[in-house]
Amino acid sequence: MNHNSTIQIAQSLRSACKFLDPEEDRQLIHDVELVCEQLVDPNFRIALLAPFNFGKSTLINSLLGQDIMPTKIVRTTGAAIRIKYGKVPTTLIALKSGEVIRSIDTNILKEFAVLKKGKQRDDVLSIEVFLPHSLLKNGIELLDLPGTNDRDEQNILISDQLLQVDLVIQVLNAQQPFTWDERETLRQWLVERGITTVLFALNRMNQLDVEKDRKEVYKEVYSIAKSFNSDLPKGINNLYRVDALPALKAKQKRDILNIHKSGIAIFTATLHTIAFFQRRRIAITRLPRALAVASRIRQALEKIMSPIYIEVKNAEDIRNSKIERGKEREKSLQAGFKDSVKTLHECLSSRVLLATYESEGIEALTSQEFVKWQNSKFKEKITDYIDMLEEWVDIACDEFEQDSPQRLSISFPSQPVVSLPSRKDRNAGQWVGDIFNGGKNRKKLDVEYEQNKWEAHKTSIHSYLNDFSRNALESLDRYEKMVEPLIIFPIPPELSEVIDKRNHVKLLSDDIQAISKIEAIGTNRNKGELVYFQKIISSLVFYKNWLVRIFGQ
Repeated sequence: MNHNSTIQIAQSLRSACKFLDPEEDRQLIHDVELVCEQLVDPNFRIALLAPFNFGKSTLINSLLGQDIMPTKIVRTTGAAIRIKYGKVPTTLIALKSGEVIRSIDTNILKEFAVLKKGKQRDDVLSIEVFLPHSLLKNGIELLDLPGTNDRDEQNILISDQLLQVDLVIQVLNAQQPFTWDERETLRQWLVERGITTVLFALNRMNQLDVEKDRKEVYKEVYSIAKSFNSDLPKGINNLYRVDALPALKAKQKRDILNIHKSGIAIFTATLHTIAFFQRRRIAITRLPRALAVASRIRQALEKIMSPIYIEVKNAEDIRNSKIERGKEREKSLQAGFKDSVKTLHECLSSRVLLATYESEGIEALTSQEFVKWQNSKFKEKITDYIDMLEEWVDIACDEFEQDSPQRLSISFPSQPVVSLPSRKDRNAGQWVGDIFNGGKNRKKLDVEYEQNKWEAHKTSIHSYLNDFSRNALESLDRYEKMVEPLIIFPIPPELSEVIDKRNHVKLLSDDIQAISKIEAIGTNRNKGELVYFQKIISSLVFYKNWLVRIFGQ
């Protein structure tokens, strides 16, 4: 992982927070901001963590070799104090009013950083101490925190600060090794939040007079520390005995033997070694806490997305079911309409019309009752077929909420005009012959005339029915083309509310995927490490630092 990767992780975490509830998820949003700030912070910060009066401030003083942090038997530190490198010893105290107090005397800390009657000052924004010390070079900071076994507001301050440190030194009291509060702090404030770069400093072993007691205490503490999987350079242990007060006195006297005996030299060399390696892989060491908040964000986003997704899915299912039913109904109505069109088309064909109505038409025309027949029988029958067809159209328009089209209009031709044949008269011979044959010739001419007259009526009816068929079928074709687009189920538009929720789910899903990619980084971050080689390098760097601490005092 490089600097650009950490910036991308911070951007993804911050982006995902836009979906969180500012009130309900306030703590998570706050933690994310703290983690993201640390991801891109170039400094290497070391924090000391312990209950009150476990010797945190004294241990810092022993690391620095001088009395910097206020120390008393009673509860002391009430604010987070950042100790940084500076060429000139300086204390900066920023007040919430905007005023900045600058002093070259660290005794000012007693006024602004020490608890007064168990309470911290509420007007202090930040406290920084600058010292020219080798441990603080190259961007390394020390952070002295209040004790963990006091007020809630101080616990909140400590909890926030821990998210922005690169190494936690949990100071243990040999007279009270790993109290229940310490174990809860280790679990809740460190392990569960992905803070795994942890050292244990066992203080005040010198106050145990019996060697057996010292061995039992160390054995108990060692067992618990060993079970904690600290993310430290290979070859570096996570438990050290440091007698803070003797170490400070030995440093002030430049007593090399007691400096070594107190454990401060080994401990300081270890800190230098850890900083040397961890600064080169600082993005990796900071990743676990980013993974921890990423997991919390993902769970929060999934909790938000789940009911919205269900709402969208239910809305989609209801809409799809409606569309499916509508398409089935469309298919049924189209089939019914097509069958009616086919039936009416068949009925209006000249072949069927002639077969069905020729005789009736000729008879009505011959008997001078054509108009009556046309209106009461022929037109009525055709209208029945048209009504059957239009019933499908009316149903479709009603169900699909379409405007009803114009009715199918089929015009009936006017009554056909019959061109009657001329009647043939008998010639003289036929007339004379009828006198002797009983009018046989006249009867023959009458039959021939009636036959010709019937043919004339037949011709007229054929012409009438053929004209009617042609015009009716053209009207039917036009009507069919006009109606077909109306018998289509209109796809119901999605509600804007559903669209908005789907887009919301998409954005949530995108951020969840981005968070999942961050979590996936953690599963591969230790692959390919050359453990044995790293142990050798760690040992060499450690002994170099140890020699400097012993003989460079």
